Amino acid sequence: MLNNKVLEVLREDKWSVAEGKSESGPYVIRFRTSVLGSDNVEGYGRALRIVWPYAEEDSGAMPTPGGSDAMTEFEDRLCQALESGAHALLLSVLTFDGTRQWVFYTGDVAECRKRLEAMPQNDEPYPIEVDAFDDPEWQYLRTQILGNVAYDA
Repeated sequence: MLNNKVLEVLREDKWSVAEGKSESGPYVIRFRTSVLGSDNVEGYGRALRIVWPYAEEDSGAMPTPGGSDAMTEFEDRLCQALESGAHALLLSVLTFDGTRQWVFYTGDVAECRKRLEAMPQNDEPYPIEVDAFDDPEWQYLRTQILGNVAYDA
């Protein structure tokens, strides 16, 4: 079910960045600015979190240049696979404490998983972990992530 608000967010494609340092080290958060005021997002009530661990937890590590390049290539493929036909919408990319996390919203997690499995891989499978949870009002980014950081919107 296509939602006009979601299509508008995709069309606008406006992003902001929040950078800082927490107890566990530096962080960088990229997010679609328009999500902060989004309501009427019916049909996209499941948050799909895709996590790529690249260093030990609690290390505070940021990715190496080569690791960052690999994750950028993955993100391009990921967006092509999941955002095609507005099936899912990438709202944020969080990099902190040895992990990069992509947060999408969708109404059909099973279809997203199929698209993930069909995505092109390199020599080795991507080292990702996937989970999903209900978030019909898109509060995860607004309250749990951005609620405690300063950013330019």
